[in-house]
Amino acid sequence: MEHSWILMIAMLGHVLCVYADRLLLCTPGGIFSYSDIKDNKRMAKLFTTKPESEPLRSIILGTLAMFMQFFGYLVLGIWMRPYSALWANIMIVGAAMIYTFGLAHHVLGCAAEWIYIKSDHTEKGRKLTADFFGKTSAVMIGCYAGIILFSIAHFIPVVTGMTPLPAWACVFNLLPLFLVQAPFNIPGAGNIAGAVMYLGLFILFLI
Repeated sequence: MEHSWILMIAMLGHVLCVYADRLLLCTPGGIFSYSDIKDNKRMAKLFTTKPESEPLRSIILGTLAMFMQFFGYLVLGIWMRPYSALWANIMIVGAAMIYTFGLAHHVLGCAAEWIYIKSDHTEKGRKLTADFFGKTSAVMIGCYAGIILFSIAHFIPVVTGMTPLPAWACVFNLLPLFLVQAPFNIPGAGNIAGAVMYLGLFILFLI
């Protein structure tokens, strides 16, 4: 694969985004889950001692990380084109969805957390946060739709032998790598999946 080094840049972007996700989701009181937003006692326990600077740092680092990642997805879409223009185009559309809706999702999620911390962990603050997050949830849906679209368009050509990669290389794909982690509620699981995918593909392209 030409310019396979870009895959390593994307991998490093995913590693950096794991850190940004952990800044957002890991608190002195435990790991935040989206279901916690319904219970202010749980929210207050999680965020009472969390510095307000952490969600802001997560915005900056997450934006840089996603900038680094995007080129890897674009390169994979371009690489797919000689084997299937259809799947390549779907991959590129999926990548564009991930990195427009996904960046907005990350920034808005960080902003929602910052609002709650700045409101001194009150019930009013929880309601503001829940309302803000709920009214902007369309960007989250767009991001996950892009991930599914990209993953399917990447998986099918590989597993069916349309590309030079062995069929088993289909495991180096966002969706299966994420689903393996899903039962464990690991902060940054999607970005861990992305880092493993790019490392695996980089090694395969070198062989």
